[in-house]
Amino acid sequence: MLIKYEIVCIVSGEFSEEEVKDVEGNISTLLSSNDAQSSQTKIWGKRTLAYPINKNDEGYYIQANFDMSQDKIKNVDDALRFDQKIIRYLIVKDDLFGKVPTKRKKKEATIES
Repeated sequence: MLIKYEIVCIVSGEFSEEEVKDVEGNISTLLSSNDAQSSQTKIWGKRTLAYPINKNDEGYYIQANFDMSQDKIKNVDDALRFDQKIIRYLIVKDDLFGKVPTKRKKKEATIES
């Protein structure tokens, strides 16, 4: 069974944009080698971090959305952990994709005598 996942990685701001594109290519290759389907990656650009991470004040954000079986996600996690250019990453299940929030019904006030 395929599950929708989303990854956001922060690449150290000390690297050039070409090196960041190489990291994006590595992530795409990693996903395709682990049988990810409908994968899309995009670079958000260089941004100032809310707090320093490993003495970095800036970083490039890369986002990837893909479908993958649950038993292969561990391989992706291990590969991202050992990439020296990535200073932080997060993998989440994208459960809410395509769902529309529904309104709750209001409770009627009851008066007790």
